[in-house]
Amino acid sequence: MWNYDFVLPCALLLLTTLVYYFNKPRLPIRANRTFMGLIILQMLCMIVGVGSTKMDESFSSYSVEALYLANGAFFVLYLARAYWFYRLTLDIVHIGSTPNRLFERACALPFAVGELIAISSYWTGAVFSITDMGYASGPWYNGIYVYFVGYTLLSIVLLVRHSKKLNRYEFDTALAFNVLLIAGNSVRYLLPNMLIMDLFCVMAINIAFLGFLNPDLFTTERGLAFSKDGFRLLLAQASTRDDYHVLGIVLQNYYHVRGMLGGQQMDEAITCINEWLLTSFPQTSVCYLGAGRFMLVGGERSDWADVSRRIDERFEEAWSTEYGALQFSVAFAYVSAESGLTSADQISNNLTIALDTAQQDLSVVRDDAIDPHSIREVDKQVSILRKLEHAVRNHEVEVYLQPLVDSKTRKLVAAEALARIYDGEGGILAPAQFIAMAEKSGYIDQLGEIVFEKACAFIAEHDTQAMGLEWINVNVSPIQCLQQSLVDRFKVILRAYDVRPEQIHLEITEQSIVDYALFSRQVLALRDAGFVFVLDDYGTGHSNLTRVKRYPFENVKLDMEVVRDWLRDRDILVPLVVKGFKETGYTVTAEGIETEEMADAVTEIGCDYLQGYLFSRPIAMEEFAHKYLG
Repeated sequence: MWNYDFVLPCALLLLTTLVYYFNKPRLPIRANRTFMGLIILQMLCMIVGVGSTKMDESFSSYSVEALYLANGAFFVLYLARAYWFYRLTLDIVHIGSTPNRLFERACALPFAVGELIAISSYWTGAVFSITDMGYASGPWYNGIYVYFVGYTLLSIVLLVRHSKKLNRYEFDTALAFNVLLIAGNSVRYLLPNMLIMDLFCVMAINIAFLGFLNPDLFTTERGLAFSKDGFRLLLAQASTRDDYHVLGIVLQNYYHVRGMLGGQQMDEAITCINEWLLTSFPQTSVCYLGAGRFMLVGGERSDWADVSRRIDERFEEAWSTEYGALQFSVAFAYVSAESGLTSADQISNNLTIALDTAQQDLSVVRDDAIDPHSIREVDKQVSILRKLEHAVRNHEVEVYLQPLVDSKTRKLVAAEALARIYDGEGGILAPAQFIAMAEKSGYIDQLGEIVFEKACAFIAEHDTQAMGLEWINVNVSPIQCLQQSLVDRFKVILRAYDVRPEQIHLEITEQSIVDYALFSRQVLALRDAGFVFVLDDYGTGHSNLTRVKRYPFENVKLDMEVVRDWLRDRDILVPLVVKGFKETGYTVTAEGIETEEMADAVTEIGCDYLQGYLFSRPIAMEEFAHKYLG
């Protein structure tokens, strides 16, 4: 007799998962289709398993053909379920979307053979037979355990081999449901009269559901659009097809409206937009990536020119919220398989940069298809970002020094530390290529700290007094100034190299001090720690002397363009500015000095220090030390 105690709990557990799963929006990806197939197989296994077992218990009431049909159907479903768990593992580690055809066929062969053997039992009795005594196991019966465990072990091997594609939580979750399947088979083998295998399978299904396929993992709270993670999975699958289309939409005045009206009203508007997109374009997958950015992903079934036209027309009207009506301007970025992008990263990066540009510049064309030129430009930026990431993580940022000389004696006084990154091809990347990217990507804090530390190390390791080097200027990004731990981290580095804070002058660009309140606390804390401040690139920003005076600057650097413009048309403005700074107590540095005539002219109007190619280009630290130590 068989034990049915676990059948009802299994059914209730599976029913709970089914109700939740089918009442939520699901990503149209291969993993979800495999999961739905697995759920159907599990339901059929439970129904047919219980039904065939009941029939076997009262076998005399049924014909031999009916018993063969019921038991044969169970074993066919049992073997199919094992194969579908294996397929689910493939999809979870993203192997299934780009399979090796030969490998896939080889792995499917045991499934096909197993099904044929199960079906042939009617004639061969290989897995089971129906005798005068009822149901009986066949000589190949234990092969179903080998088959099931074999596919599960193959799943684990592939999981380990491709573990870098998953984070630790995802790997542990995928491993857990596969281990559960092995445990279930072991228990079934040891206790063949207990219908308990379904319980282990349902638990494995629930673990896979909670860890990978729960719709809540991939939807936003605003209108049930898919989230960034959902968009990433959609792109991973779309990039393997030759008919994908992605339309990006950005609210150009998102930050302006949010700043005026606050987050709550903006969130309600975003919800309204998401709901309208979901209702209006049901054949596409709608994603909301935050910051006023939406993505529609689909195939050839949609007329994408018409989609963008309808969206544009709708945004000509206001969006009504509980707090009032909001008006948005929008821009688009469109990419399809015809663009030649073949990876999810390429598609995402091109769309993101195109929408960034549109959001920062309201003059951008509203309907912007991504062309081969823009693809190349984005690929170039992505390459630079990867090199930046590698250099920062491996502490491989090079620091070059450019001298500052006394305007009267033309002797070395100081140097400016400038970051350089190798491009991997024997050249180097200049700051203009990666500084802005470092600020956007969040690496600027680490990058600035590396430059600061290497400047301190240079001072500690060389006889700077013999060089005549009194200090080194280190640039500080405005984003760094927002880090509350900046002062403490700088102090730790100074102590580690036994360097005095006055030996490091911190340069802040004029553009970064538009909001005095934003930076004053941090700057004043750094000043109290003993650091000296330099105002860099004066003349390129707001040039407000009153605002500049609020900061504890000791030196002002005239931007090279200001110097060159004055040298072309020598009015009285620059000399008066220099005189004003000097009378207020500042020293003045002139940047971009390339000739003796330029050096003499700025010295004559009162500049204290000079910097430029006349004296030296930025050079590597060791070369700098050799040059000035002789």
